[in-house]
Amino acid sequence: MDNLLLKYMNERIGHTTRRVVEPGPVITISRECGCSASLIADKLTKRINEKINNPELNWRWVNKEILKLASDELKIHQDEVQKIVDGDEKNFLAEIAHSFTDKYYVTTTKAKKMIEEVVRNLAVRGKAVIVGRGSEILSTGISRSLHIRLFAPTDWKVKVMRERNNISTPEAQKIVNQIDKQRAAFRDSYLEKGQPPFTYDIEFNCARLSQDEIIDITFDLAERRSLFSQK
Repeated sequence: MDNLLLKYMNERIGHTTRRVVEPGPVITISRECGCSASLIADKLTKRINEKINNPELNWRWVNKEILKLASDELKIHQDEVQKIVDGDEKNFLAEIAHSFTDKYYVTTTKAKKMIEEVVRNLAVRGKAVIVGRGSEILSTGISRSLHIRLFAPTDWKVKVMRERNNISTPEAQKIVNQIDKQRAAFRDSYLEKGQPPFTYDIEFNCARLSQDEIIDITFDLAERRSLFSQK
């Protein structure tokens, strides 16, 4: 984590637009609730690095580190950025703005813009597996890229959350609905006006495929696209 932050701050390249030339490579993972994207990202990254076998060219995967980078830039606590990502920024920002709507809106916009800048820079710098945070949309136009989505039927997700958190079925259902709604809203907030819904390269049903099968397919497709070539 510290190494990632240091590299980001030292190598920040300021790609705030979505038109770039020969950036990446990057793999993005969009996920529904309960689909264990972080575990898949971790295993996939380890397999990529075993393939490359060169520590200087190692890939890394990022998820919550994005919020840490954004919060450091904004000089606010990471939990406060998380509230904005979750669409629950009203209470936090209302306290700062003392109920002044304009400040609330500007602060929210600034936070989302900072997350966009962080994700964009990480994607352009390349050799990254990025989990969520609208990364598939924010890396649009990066030629050396692969975008996957993890999904599952609602009953499967509810079962996973119920067993993972030792809670009742209604409680699990509520969590699944809330998380999926929050993630979709945050992701789609980065769609530009008139831009159609994002189309993924491949989508995986986590109720039908194991983590290893998902990793195998993703790795093979990324290799076919020459994402691991040592450029």
